[in-house]
Amino acid sequence: MPIRVLTIEGGGVRGIIPTRLLIALESLSGRPIVELFDVMVGTSTGGMLALGLATPGDDGTPRYAAKTVGDIYTSHGSEIFPKPPTALPRSLADARDWWASASSNAAIFGYNPDGGNARYSPDGIERAFDLYFGETHLSQALIDVVITSYDLQTKSPVLFRSSDSHANGDTDPLMRDVARATSAAPTYFPPLLIDWDGVENRLLVDGGVFAKNPAMVGYIEGVHRARRRGLADNDVMVVSLGTGVPGRSQSLSYKEFVSRSWLKLAEDVFRAAEDGQAALHDEVLSTLIGDHYWRFQIDLKNAASYAMDDVSAENVNALRHLGDQLVGERLDDLTRLTRKLIGD
Repeated sequence: MPIRVLTIEGGGVRGIIPTRLLIALESLSGRPIVELFDVMVGTSTGGMLALGLATPGDDGTPRYAAKTVGDIYTSHGSEIFPKPPTALPRSLADARDWWASASSNAAIFGYNPDGGNARYSPDGIERAFDLYFGETHLSQALIDVVITSYDLQTKSPVLFRSSDSHANGDTDPLMRDVARATSAAPTYFPPLLIDWDGVENRLLVDGGVFAKNPAMVGYIEGVHRARRRGLADNDVMVVSLGTGVPGRSQSLSYKEFVSRSWLKLAEDVFRAAEDGQAALHDEVLSTLIGDHYWRFQIDLKNAASYAMDDVSAENVNALRHLGDQLVGERLDDLTRLTRKLIGD
């Protein structure tokens, strides 16, 4: 059997889409995701999903099924991405929401008291990750996981590998910190400040800076494992789950682009770099390993927002529907893939 690699790309709340595919794989196989793959690689929301799927329960089996991991968006979305109220505060709770919104808007000028120049305070996402991962360390992952991040201090990519954590206890961070690092999208959340792997005061941000689509990272990890087992490089199968691409209706006109503020322009350029890298890696792997590369992606068109922080009930339902639509459209492929994953 080839080395089986699962990769999940970033996209904030759009992680609902790959979650629906993961649920389908568990249903078709009758097995948890960790029994279908040898290694999982994730960026940002994909990193959170990979960590959640590999988190051990008290009995040594996965603590969370795919559906449960995906519930973070419905259960904690408004806490992670708080939205401004539509009226003046009428209660203490409303006042807190209003203040959170004011702080978020202040980030434009670089003085958000909770997040510096970030749009959102990290408090909400850190509470969610603490609830899901607790004191679980990366070394405790049920299978090998690789989570991407980027260090602004050393100007270099960071790969949190559970295999490295097994070999060296000094590089064994908490899963909640790894999830926080890979999810620290520039302009959305402040970097994670952490001492790790012999470097103090690392400033870790979203792995999407260099690998929104971590399929190429996954392929390289798979090749390393194949060679250690005496297998050929082409004995690697990569299953790549996307989080949706914007439809033409969501594209910008020239006038809209040049009239945008510097902050919005920075977001546009960052998003373009992410999406360009994702498309390039997709094309390279399709050429490089052909039938051993399974890519699942869908066009959002005008059915759902491309924004990573739109956690409105309408958008969450739309993303769930798109994920189910993708499952339906690719059901034959998913069925064939499942047979290959379980060795039939």
